[in-house]
Amino acid sequence: MLSRAADSLYWMSRYMERAEHTARLINVHLNTMVGQSPSAAERHWQRLFSGLRIPAPLDEKGQIHAPEPYAVIRSLTFDRANSDSLVANISAARENARQIREQLSTEMWEQINRIYLNLNQRSFDQVWNDQPHAFFREIENNTNLFQGLTGSTMMHDEGWRFIQIGGYLERAISTASLVDAHYAIYEEHKEEPLRTDEYLQWVGLLKSCSAFEAYCRTYTPTLHTGYIAEFLLLSPVLPRSLHFCADRMHQAVQQIAGITGGGRSQRLTRLTGRLQAKVRYGQIDEILADGLHTFLSDFVDQCQEVHVAIYQAYIDHQLEQEVNG
Repeated sequence: MLSRAADSLYWMSRYMERAEHTARLINVHLNTMVGQSPSAAERHWQRLFSGLRIPAPLDEKGQIHAPEPYAVIRSLTFDRANSDSLVANISAARENARQIREQLSTEMWEQINRIYLNLNQRSFDQVWNDQPHAFFREIENNTNLFQGLTGSTMMHDEGWRFIQIGGYLERAISTASLVDAHYAIYEEHKEEPLRTDEYLQWVGLLKSCSAFEAYCRTYTPTLHTGYIAEFLLLSPVLPRSLHFCADRMHQAVQQIAGITGGGRSQRLTRLTGRLQAKVRYGQIDEILADGLHTFLSDFVDQCQEVHVAIYQAYIDHQLEQEVNG
């Protein structure tokens, strides 16, 4: 496979995953922000910004404050100058898809165009004054439909596996950042038992990972912060857990190595294998004792190493061969 095609498929998947994550977090945020005290609202916004891996707005004293919702949500949705916005991510995903149109099925191409056109035909005032929850849920559903169409209509060849690596790498980083944001604020403002507004934040964390019902079936409807961490980090069957994402990444890397020959992918295979072992054999009591933030920061750093290794093994390497060949 040409390196440019691998690059476009990889980033198309990452941008689509990022758009779905952004829409879901905004929707959960809007659902849980009603009736909060000023201090709870500040923590609520801090979790959103940290979960999206973007800097929080600061006041003149350098402190986080609860911003005006309309302006922030508008920037995160329709501001093309904001590289973290929904419209920016969907546009970037569509541009990457356009560059490798021949690699995609017709159904995939039609769906990504449908998402792009529907988003660009809306105005934020219309969304904000009408049904914002329905709008963000529609974005979630449409991006999930794109992922479903990818799995059911695209050939499961080398290109599809680059899509898998990109999507699960982005998802793993997003989940780790989201969990880190919630637990950092919880440790700083720890109260037992949880106040109602803080209890809703933990419900929001699970819903932000599409995991609330699954958590209740696996554990109990009574929320326990240790169980939540264990579920989102170490569950092998939850689609957004770190364990699940690491398994899928390592599997895709091994399959690509089998197709292309394993020589130049040895380091990448080792890195994804190490990432997989970190969550496959991790114990939540040991993780919490050693420091959850340290564990999650190290996990994200290892994900960034995987990203670099993907380029070194398959994209920069092949581009160099094309130039010199």
